Amino acid sequence: MAAASNGQNDKVLVMRGNEHYKKGDYDKAAEAYKKATDVNSANAKALYNLGNALYKSQQAEAAAKAFEAASEATTDKGFISRSSYNKGVMHSRQNQLHESIGSYKQALKLNPQDEQARENLQRALNELKKQQPPPPKQDQKNQNQSNNQNKPEPKPQNKSKLNEQQAERMLNALRQEEKRLQQNKQSKQRSGNMQEKDW
Repeated sequence: MAAASNGQNDKVLVMRGNEHYKKGDYDKAAEAYKKATDVNSANAKALYNLGNALYKSQQAEAAAKAFEAASEATTDKGFISRSSYNKGVMHSRQNQLHESIGSYKQALKLNPQDEQARENLQRALNELKKQQPPPPKQDQKNQNQSNNQNKPEPKPQNKSKLNEQQAERMLNALRQEEKRLQQNKQSKQRSGNMQEKDW
């Protein structure tokens, strides 16, 4: 019979905590919820409400632990989803974007229809993207080099040398073409003097 009276006692303490919470007295609410969890450590509602009261009292780390404990104290997916969502909100407000993203994803995994979790997840992802600096130009250059390993990158040269080198290559190419044409002309002349045999 002692267990039944303890069960009733923790529910009374949760109701008392709820009254303080509605009045905005979050410290007294947290105290009542804490007493309820001392009586029944598996009271998920008391742990969840404790997390909310602690958060309102600016005790974010303790609130996160309470939400985690609330999730572990139950198998109700909806309840766990709400706890994860609240953790996500808490982390977002503290600019802990990676943690908030993880919490929102957990909430959505348990309740895919939770539009608020989806919107907050998108906001957190957008905020994280804004905070990440673009890759430095040197990294982009290195990436381009690794993508084009077969194509050696030309060494930087001064413009006048590059123009001289281009002119030299063009001149050599013209000389080679001229030699080839002269050789063809000579071979045609020799073959022109020879008559083909008529078999």
